[in-house]
Amino acid sequence: MSAIHAQLVLAGQVANSADADNAVATASVAGATGVRHFILGAVASYSQTVSAVKTITFKRGATTLLQVRWDFSLGPAVIRLPGVLHGDYGEAVSVELEASGTGGTTGSVSLFYAPA
Repeated sequence: MSAIHAQLVLAGQVANSADADNAVATASVAGATGVRHFILGAVASYSQTVSAVKTITFKRGATTLLQVRWDFSLGPAVIRLPGVLHGDYGEAVSVELEASGTGGTTGSVSLFYAPA
């Protein structure tokens, strides 16, 4: 593991979304002057079984960096990125989980990141 990768893992933090009832769940980290946020991965789940493929979207500001499609009939999505995604200095980063498609079924997502 490189020294930079080790530093990111050791300095990692997590941002959690609120539960979203059949709505998009978003975990975000606000931009900060002189800080760049590196995205390490995410965990997404629903409160009940969702037998469908849903989209998880990683963003920097309003720009989509990566979309992952996950079959939630397999359980929660645990996404470990093979590298890191990042925002520019002072830019927010976020991850969004698509709405469940069923009222009363809440979704939530956690964003793992490191500021640098």
